[in-house]
Amino acid sequence: MSVSLPRILLPAALGLALVGCGGPADPDSPEGKRQAVFKQFLQHSEPMGGMLSGRVPFDGEALAGHAEGLAELVEAPWDYFPEPGDSRQRNAALPDIWQQPDAWQQAIADYRQAVADLLAVTREGVDSPEQVAAPVAAVQQGCKGCHDGFRR
Repeated sequence: MSVSLPRILLPAALGLALVGCGGPADPDSPEGKRQAVFKQFLQHSEPMGGMLSGRVPFDGEALAGHAEGLAELVEAPWDYFPEPGDSRQRNAALPDIWQQPDAWQQAIADYRQAVADLLAVTREGVDSPEQVAAPVAAVQQGCKGCHDGFRR
């Protein structure tokens, strides 16, 4: 039984190609630093969403603390988007970030404003989910806007 060379080489080549696709980003790379900041975003946004959906008991003081946390991080990730070709690491950013810089900057500005609006509401004290439902939804929409337009 003879196996042709292409039948052996194709699976081997595919296997080698996939080896480079997996694994976490180097934590010192722009991608690794960006991922770390976005994980911190989630540590604040997920509990807020959980409180508003009823998955987590509502706590206005804790929600205000999460809004403060987001505000402290709001400027952190944007410098960690290297120009295409500046990094060999796999990343989920679409080239549209650099091809449509005005739209990218507007998406960032919308997110910043949503976080600022949420922070302003929570600094007045939060007694009910209804007080923060719209501002939290705006923050979530800010995240979604970037993911829909600028992420693979």
